[in-house]
Amino acid sequence: MNKAGLINLIKASGLPEPLRAYLCGVLAGNLPFSLREALKKEPDKFIKDAAGLLREAGLALGRSPEEALSMSGFDSNNLAPDRLEAALAELLAVVFLCSEGFSGLGFIARGRGKTADISGSRGGLAYAFEVCSARTAAADFTVDFLELKYDKKIRQAKVSGKRGGLDRAGLVLVAGPPVFLRFSRDGGLGAMARGVYERKNRPRATHICLLAGGKAAVFPDWETYLRAAPVRKI
Repeated sequence: MNKAGLINLIKASGLPEPLRAYLCGVLAGNLPFSLREALKKEPDKFIKDAAGLLREAGLALGRSPEEALSMSGFDSNNLAPDRLEAALAELLAVVFLCSEGFSGLGFIARGRGKTADISGSRGGLAYAFEVCSARTAAADFTVDFLELKYDKKIRQAKVSGKRGGLDRAGLVLVAGPPVFLRFSRDGGLGAMARGVYERKNRPRATHICLLAGGKAAVFPDWETYLRAAPVRKI
């Protein structure tokens, strides 16, 4: 499909107006865009997947799809190449956490300094999560690669947790491109999450989550700390 046809397809889609404006803008201006290949390869699938993710995120947050997108910090005027991918990764993390039994999910206000992205509660414990869009396919995941992402991002979750008096911190790493599918636990991803956790000397009150399409992993499992006594904070 040529550029004009692709732009017309997006304009006629049911995607929220800010997202339509962003996609049409980057295409019309031939601007760098991290999801360009996925959009051009299968435009109908891209639109369907994005709409499904926004719908599910809205349900998890108790908001409309457009409001959910806005809450992620997405701004159609910000044409940074990876901004949309980062926003979709955060929304996918919200959907995943909701499917794992979290409630009260919301985005943490961006203030001064580094903060986590998402807060929520499960089993009487309060959590702060930092979300990282890996911008690479799950096939490229290795423990070494994931450890680098962990080292760069986990501090933000722990800082937010301590400031807010929360109990647990977590890092959610999302393979690209982020799309919504029903989640199922994956042993291969689980082994990598465990590998990172053990390499970092089993950090207390911390979870590592990996998402890749419909595959997911969490290590250690959420109940690990519920069984621990006494409960130790971040």
